[in-house]
Amino acid sequence: MSEKDQQELSYLGKIRSFGWNARMYLLHIFGMDVIHGAWEVLFNLYLLALGFPISFIGLRLAILGIASALASVPAGRLADKLDRKWGFIIGDGGGAICSVVLIMSTDGTTILAFSAVAAAFGSLHHVTEVPFMAENSEPKERIHLFSVGTGFRTLAAMFGALIAGFLPLMLVDDGMSTIEAYRLAVHVGIAGWFISLVPAVLLRRNPIIEEDSVGPDTNKEGVQKKGIFSAIKTPQTVFRFVAISAILSLGAGFVLRLANVFFLEDAHASEYEIGTVFAVGSLFLAIGAFLAPFVVDKLGEVASIYWTRFAAIPFILLIGFAPALATPETVVSLAGLAWVLRTTLFNMSNPVMDSFSMGQLQPSERATFVGISSMFSSALAALGAYLGASMMQTGDFRTPFVVMAVTYLLSTYLFLHWFRGSVGKSDPVQSAN
Repeated sequence: MSEKDQQELSYLGKIRSFGWNARMYLLHIFGMDVIHGAWEVLFNLYLLALGFPISFIGLRLAILGIASALASVPAGRLADKLDRKWGFIIGDGGGAICSVVLIMSTDGTTILAFSAVAAAFGSLHHVTEVPFMAENSEPKERIHLFSVGTGFRTLAAMFGALIAGFLPLMLVDDGMSTIEAYRLAVHVGIAGWFISLVPAVLLRRNPIIEEDSVGPDTNKEGVQKKGIFSAIKTPQTVFRFVAISAILSLGAGFVLRLANVFFLEDAHASEYEIGTVFAVGSLFLAIGAFLAPFVVDKLGEVASIYWTRFAAIPFILLIGFAPALATPETVVSLAGLAWVLRTTLFNMSNPVMDSFSMGQLQPSERATFVGISSMFSSALAALGAYLGASMMQTGDFRTPFVVMAVTYLLSTYLFLHWFRGSVGKSDPVQSAN
């Protein structure tokens, strides 16, 4: 058997070895993330169709980020106390209900209020997700579960984006209003979200227990410390991961949740074209996620992260400057291609980063770390979204992409500076032991 065949057998063998919880989790996120693909394409367009200005979209995203930031640390502490599956059920069930209210509402105050509530539910899900995946995989197999999970998630988002791109076009052609067509397309995704709660309910207690390599968190008198940050055992490592994520989120806030606004208002793309671009981006992101373990086998976790992230940065600028570089007939194609390449390269690193960070942290501090990271990341993403929307409202669609590229460069440099030479749990040298 060739070396390549052995690698493929190992890859498939590790996927087949996933336990019950991991399999149920994969079914859960596939059903859940259809709505994310549809929402990413349509909800901002729905608000524009209702007559809200781009500045309102920025205000909503800012409130979303602030609410998520405020809820993140308490949600992380709660997730450390609860069985992980209740984070899925409560967070996703509440989020799905809020989404129904949001897509049916035309009142600005109601939209802002339920966006905040939805963010709190989303925080509970988010801080549960990565620790759960870590607890349901051996260290040497973790990169495979993270990669397959990301692949399933993005394939689901691809289907959602296709629904959002094509279904409204067909419904409007049949005489339905644009707003009603948007609502029906989003409802399809929300239905999948509710169905995804079934495998979440079927989750069992975690089969793999890892012990902290650091002793219990006590003071000089030997009394166990209490408090919202008492679970943190490795503060320097936590600080570094939080800083890397927060800087990244600041730049992403300027663009990512406003990308459909950019494509509609500056690149003059249709809903069908936006849905297609996002769907193709999700497809290639999924392919990249499934291939991530092979990249790690060649480069190791740390090198895989910084090489893919550095390579994605030029395409951020190409997206933003495509309207100035291309003709009206080709601008969507150029910006769309750059979007796909940026999405594939940068997000290929995400499951590797999740695996690497969980491997560097103590099991007891993981959910609290995710909560802290989410708090800072959400707050800065909120600031970025508000500023980015304000720029776009005045017709400046270029500066947000420049800011995004600079912050991505800084974040990736800091990761390289702090973690170059570190060994990941899925690195070849580790797997061989």
